[in-house]
Amino acid sequence: MIFFNRKNKFFNRKNKEKGQIDQALTQIGESTNLEEDERQMIKSVVELGDTMVREVMVPRTSMEVLEKADTLKKALAEFLKTGFSRMPVIEKNADDILGIAYFKDLVRCLYKKSKKKVENVGDIVRKAVFVPESMTVDSLLKQMQSSHSHIAIVVDEYGGVAGLVTLEDVLEEIVGEVVDEFDKNEEIEPEKIAADSYRVSTRMSIDDLAELFNVKLDYEDIDTVGGLFNKALGTMPKHNSEAQINGLKFVADKISGAKKQVSYVIVKYV
Repeated sequence: MIFFNRKNKFFNRKNKEKGQIDQALTQIGESTNLEEDERQMIKSVVELGDTMVREVMVPRTSMEVLEKADTLKKALAEFLKTGFSRMPVIEKNADDILGIAYFKDLVRCLYKKSKKKVENVGDIVRKAVFVPESMTVDSLLKQMQSSHSHIAIVVDEYGGVAGLVTLEDVLEEIVGEVVDEFDKNEEIEPEKIAADSYRVSTRMSIDDLAELFNVKLDYEDIDTVGGLFNKALGTMPKHNSEAQINGLKFVADKISGAKKQVSYVIVKYV
């Protein structure tokens, strides 16, 4: 009970601080004609100090890695397949990170003569940066700036690898999802697949979903279908994960992106 009370006090303090930030930003917006997207960006920057690295990282189970003994051609195929510019290199398992392989180093070795004999990925790795999962995102950003690194390996309290985090993950906390010209611009309009079921994007608002199925979905802390699905599931969703909430059944339909997150779900009446 003591722990529960302490936890409540912690969240009460956090909520109070959040309310103060919202109030201050509202006042600033009113006095300076600040646009809503600009206000949200400032708010995101302020909240970086309260966001832990584990909240934005790519979990270990979703990490794409290379093995030390992989040939350069095999590694090149993996880089082209994933679209990444940097990938961790392991010895035996994900807890044994040898370093980071860079796509540009790989291409240089494959297509330019090098004095150093290079036979596999293990010969071209660079030193990895390790950070604790409890580090705040603003501290991570400062460390990335000082170390000139765009990627870091995240470790848990026991020293095991918990995942990885990139500079893009940090930027997305500030400006939202970053999509480049090579990413697919998928439609977020619902697709009717049966009389009572739709395939919808996890980015769809819960208000639109509620209107689509004529149900009540009143959650002050949730804005999107993805957030609602995660809340109902209680854990990180995987392909075919199922959950029910407010008379609706959700089934994870498509996994995509660097973080291997659910991008589409099938929703139907229970």
